[in-house]
Amino acid sequence: MVVNARSPLASVVRFYKLAHERLLKASEDLSPAQFTWSAGESLHSVAWQLWHAARWDDVFAAHVQKDFGREPAAQVWEREGLDAVWSLAPGSMGLRDAGTGMENSAAEQMRFPEQSEAIGYARRVFDFAVSAIAAIPEDQLCAVPKGYPDGDTYLDHILSCHEHLNRHLGTIETIRGLQGLLGSAT
Repeated sequence: MVVNARSPLASVVRFYKLAHERLLKASEDLSPAQFTWSAGESLHSVAWQLWHAARWDDVFAAHVQKDFGREPAAQVWEREGLDAVWSLAPGSMGLRDAGTGMENSAAEQMRFPEQSEAIGYARRVFDFAVSAIAAIPEDQLCAVPKGYPDGDTYLDHILSCHEHLNRHLGTIETIRGLQGLLGSAT
């Protein structure tokens, strides 16, 4: 039997999708109370963890789309006007309104829409991110995006985002464990 090796980009996309699937799986089977439960100001809810992971994928995907002149070049968050729909004040949600750098008390006070709506946003973003990454030309994967003085390539940024997704998956697994649920998403 002959097995064809995946391209580096196909491997990256495969594991990126796996992180997304695990985040969604760990979030979907919770009750609404479990989804929004917080262990305190330094361990935000599953709702917050999923939203934050999705927000950064949204930012990254839009950036990649813009770099390659592809549409849609705007974040799902912006295209759907979700800050207004979800009654969240623009400029109040940390760096790029994606949760990074938020005061813990502000993050704890965020109120998300119904669980299915929050998960639906994450699902749409994850599809957007995978399609943006999968469309990067193989010969550009190790190129440095314009305006990035640190020398990080597209691959570096993808791997950084992948690590970010997995860090928040681990946090979700911890929150599940603290609630007496099976923690592992695998």
